[in-house]
Amino acid sequence: MDQGQPKRENFRVGQRLASQRHIGHWTVLDVRRGGFGVVYVVRASDTGARRVLKTYDARLLWSDEDRARFEREALTWVRLRPHRHIASAEHVEWIEGLPCVVTEYAEGGDLARLLAAGALPPARALRFARHLCDGLRHAHDQLRLVHRDVKPANCLLTSDHTLRVTDFGLARAFDPGDADLPRPGEPPPDTPASHTSVAGTPRYMAPEQYVPGAALDTRADVYAFGVVLFQMVTGVLPPGDGRAKAYVDRTTGWRTRRTRLYRLIRACTEPDRENRPPDFAAVRELLDGAYRQALGRPAPPPPESPLLTAEEYVSRAVGLIHLDRFDEALTEACEGLRTAERDGDGDVVRSKLWQVNGMALGRLHRADEALAAYDRAVELNPEEPSAWLNRGNQLLSEKRHEDALECYDRALELRPDIGNVWGSKANALADLERFEEAEEAASRAVELRPRDPGILVIRAMLRGRQYRHADALADLDRALAVAPRSALALANKGNTLLLLSRPAEALDVLRRADDLEPDDPSVWCNLTLAAYRLERYEQAGEYCEKALRLAGDLAELLVHKGLIHGKLHGSDEEELACYDRAIAAAEHDDDWRATAWGRKGAALAALGRLEEALACYDEGLQVLPDTSWLRDGRQSVLKRLQR
Repeated sequence: MDQGQPKRENFRVGQRLASQRHIGHWTVLDVRRGGFGVVYVVRASDTGARRVLKTYDARLLWSDEDRARFEREALTWVRLRPHRHIASAEHVEWIEGLPCVVTEYAEGGDLARLLAAGALPPARALRFARHLCDGLRHAHDQLRLVHRDVKPANCLLTSDHTLRVTDFGLARAFDPGDADLPRPGEPPPDTPASHTSVAGTPRYMAPEQYVPGAALDTRADVYAFGVVLFQMVTGVLPPGDGRAKAYVDRTTGWRTRRTRLYRLIRACTEPDRENRPPDFAAVRELLDGAYRQALGRPAPPPPESPLLTAEEYVSRAVGLIHLDRFDEALTEACEGLRTAERDGDGDVVRSKLWQVNGMALGRLHRADEALAAYDRAVELNPEEPSAWLNRGNQLLSEKRHEDALECYDRALELRPDIGNVWGSKANALADLERFEEAEEAASRAVELRPRDPGILVIRAMLRGRQYRHADALADLDRALAVAPRSALALANKGNTLLLLSRPAEALDVLRRADDLEPDDPSVWCNLTLAAYRLERYEQAGEYCEKALRLAGDLAELLVHKGLIHGKLHGSDEEELACYDRAIAAAEHDDDWRATAWGRKGAALAALGRLEEALACYDEGLQVLPDTSWLRDGRQSVLKRLQR
């Protein structure tokens, strides 16, 4: 029996990770842990490009609140417009059950590694100070972000010595006590202050960050900027007591303190934030004066924020789709198409944008528009397998199975090594009850993506439809070993355990599925059945009522409600009413309509109303003439009638 939450490990160096965005996979090159998160340096198999994946530490995280917090912060990353001095998030994707923010890879390491060797020359320190100031200013001005963890380790360096700030919001995402973040999808608040629990790196934290519940604003990051600047020019890090200015005064001579550079450091590290520069525009003005005094020339102006390219709009829209922000994704895709027209981009990029357009429209249940978008995508680039895959998936959602199969076969002609296409093809074939072909397609998908929980669930469901429940259970256990918090895998495992007559285990698994997806009626329906089989009738009744509230009059549930009522109270008019409702609800479901007639017949027989019972069994046998238990019930009534 499953007990508690299953354990899982972080990704390992050398591990191959299935990518939703790329045809191929990521290979993990390096693993770096910090706080509540993990950073992976990976290489894409299709392009060879290196990227960084940022996600939870899987060993620590089990809270749904933590997951929602990360997704909100990932949304912040996606919304943040590109800037030369911010490490941009390219997109968000789910990898083996974990949401990952995919960012660029900085070849030059980070500022902390550089400072390990000591102080920097003034020109270099001031160069990096400008970059840090401009990056933070962009984030504050655009989204009113308070980084809260400005430090050298969060300053990445490119090969051309450009500093880029990273980890916006991820410190908040991994802060288990921060309960005052905006709800998912909300824009940042209009007020420049945000309430917080104690979070950050102590030796860079402003005094107000040590106060639980204090309202933070830009000036907390201004303080950390001053500490980083002092560390760059001296190689020394002040103690972490929130009194960096006092330390600066104690360790520098009066001549040094009179320079503009040290006046800037002292202003930024004032213990009382009211005495600090109010924002990074003011910091930049002071920094320009220090730059001119130290180097004898004007400081370069802040870089202008570049216009987004059509490819960047693709990435932003995909990230928003993964975060269930479909309207925003559609807006980004449409803006990308306008940008592609403006920049004269070719058919390949425009095809991608039409694909994303179709994905967003499909999630918004605008099927005709989605299919038209996919038609445009394959028209522009018929050699792109993902366009055919997405078009096929849209057709499959509309039950146009043969048309969908044509799309999948076209995609596989172009690239026979795409596991997702084989998985989708297996689904279409299963719906057509071409089970042998479906099994071949699903097994090919698993061969190509052996650690993809979605693919494993597809094959498990296919095998369940063929009554191969033990094989289905094996696939579901493999899926849960990769993604222990997959509600889909847990729900299907619970159903499979019921089919294997293991109701106690099913009940445990289904409760875990309910913890993740509390409003899934199929889970509550199976919980009802599991409790009923365990003869926990009162509990089954509670589950059944919840399932009916979620699903409405579902024949299966109404039959179970009648059976449960009969067990608890004996047969009466209320039980009969449940079966009458089930008969009405099963107008297009012969199995449950026949079952409801039979159960009503049994209840009437228990009440001694034998002629009515006989009529019910006759009704059931008209629906399904070869049902043995209905014939047996009818025969029993006839014997009691001595006929």
